Amino acid sequence: MPTVLASVFDKSGLVDLLGQLRSAAGQKGEALKVIATGSTCGYLIENGFDCVKVEEMTGFPEILDGRVKTLHPRVFAGVLSRDSEKDRATLKEHGINEIDIVVVNLYPFEEKMKLDLTLEQLIEFIDIGGPSLLRAGSKNYDRVSVLSSPAQYDDFARAYQAGAVDKGYRLKLAAQVFAQTSYYDSLIEGVLSRALGVGQAEGSESPFPEAASLNLRQVSTLRYGENPHQAAAWYQPPAISGLKNEVSFPPFEKLAGKELSANNILDCYALVRILKDIRPAISGEVACIIKHNNPCGVAIGRSAEEAFDRAYGTDPLSAFGGIYGFSQKVEEALAKKIVQGFVEIVAAPDFAPEALKVFESKKNMRVLKLKPALLGGSIASTIRIKDMGDFGLILEKDVEKPVSVSEFETACGDKQTAVQNKDDLAFAWNVVKHLTSNAIVVVKDGNAVGFGIGQTSRVASVKLALTQAGEAAKGAILASDAFFPNVDSIEEASAAGIKIIVQPGGSIKDKDVIAKAEELGMTMLLTGQRCFRH
Repeated sequence: MPTVLASVFDKSGLVDLLGQLRSAAGQKGEALKVIATGSTCGYLIENGFDCVKVEEMTGFPEILDGRVKTLHPRVFAGVLSRDSEKDRATLKEHGINEIDIVVVNLYPFEEKMKLDLTLEQLIEFIDIGGPSLLRAGSKNYDRVSVLSSPAQYDDFARAYQAGAVDKGYRLKLAAQVFAQTSYYDSLIEGVLSRALGVGQAEGSESPFPEAASLNLRQVSTLRYGENPHQAAAWYQPPAISGLKNEVSFPPFEKLAGKELSANNILDCYALVRILKDIRPAISGEVACIIKHNNPCGVAIGRSAEEAFDRAYGTDPLSAFGGIYGFSQKVEEALAKKIVQGFVEIVAAPDFAPEALKVFESKKNMRVLKLKPALLGGSIASTIRIKDMGDFGLILEKDVEKPVSVSEFETACGDKQTAVQNKDDLAFAWNVVKHLTSNAIVVVKDGNAVGFGIGQTSRVASVKLALTQAGEAAKGAILASDAFFPNVDSIEEASAAGIKIIVQPGGSIKDKDVIAKAEELGMTMLLTGQRCFRH
């Protein structure tokens, strides 16, 4: 007689599963025996199943408000007994039945983490008996089948009816269990570590736990990785022990277009970080065009359409095949401008129905509706993971809050000039810190008119940015992601007509650089915070 032990929080699909197993057993002239914990047993009886409560099998009631239900030798011996005469003799001696199929899913700890619960309330959703049963059944996969999710039920029922639940199939189920319980445990570890203060310490203590578990959950496979010959998959942000990672996930809804590649997602991430940083710092709407993980156009406007016109006008050639992003709803008029060129992705918090109709002419163009919360407020303190292959992994997080214009130090020039240009200064700093180092941006009237990106010398980046800006450099602001190691960049900027320079400072040549800026009649501001991005 095949015996099932069921103890589930999520009861979806359970009746159908057991109905199919009962039917398959009946075709073999056998009866299906079902043992279940209190609420699960009651649910099954209501749906027409003969069911034995666990406490009837163990002779011991559920106690401590249900905290102790299945933790009993009669239960675990039935699950852990091996396919041997010795083990069966032991079971017979103690009047214990073998359990062949374990159907368990866990308390929804991850879902409850998203609610505003106290630690004491959240702890009540730490499952103890469930993981123990799952692990016991998985250890004994040689004989026992373990179902840990309703998503497995249909496939298992088909395999069971076909007589295809062999050792290999049970091994697959067991591996899925340990992946699930490992992830579950990492969530709990993270919550308890944060409550203890791990990862929050200041001063000399490391802000990272000594051991960090990275448990990843796949969202989807991707068209390809960085290049077409590379496979790739997308995973939701990991739960890292002791570290809090506030992420809205999934970050967008794909409304139209073909599947995404790894590059598409990386570019969208770069896009959102820029929009999210700039939007709170300025008044107006923001448009950004990303190409190869860097912006080739960023601008502010009274509307999304005006911002787009300004951003696109900076470098129409580079905008070809780019990722277009907006801080505001995309209307029909803007949509008509967007589809005039080749665009990989359009991302915004909302789209007018008329705009979506316009986009239908571009079948492959992806249209992504960003979650509203994604663009609100400042960037969360995220954890970045850098994989270096044989050199291991680096975990990195921001421990200093982003510096604001009000905290910039006026190293030379007129402070009133800085105050009058505070919006452009905020805009320039929030753009340059998202460019690949060495990074320079030239900004004028809420528009990034010149970019110098990824050069191996800073003066080379300065020259590139000034060349692209052209006449627009006159009276503009130049921002640098790191200090100037020499006066040559200052001389180049002055010759092009730059009036304000903003940079972190910190070079041994700071005095020379500041003196040169003062000599040339420029205003120089120091942020005190470097923002390399490699």
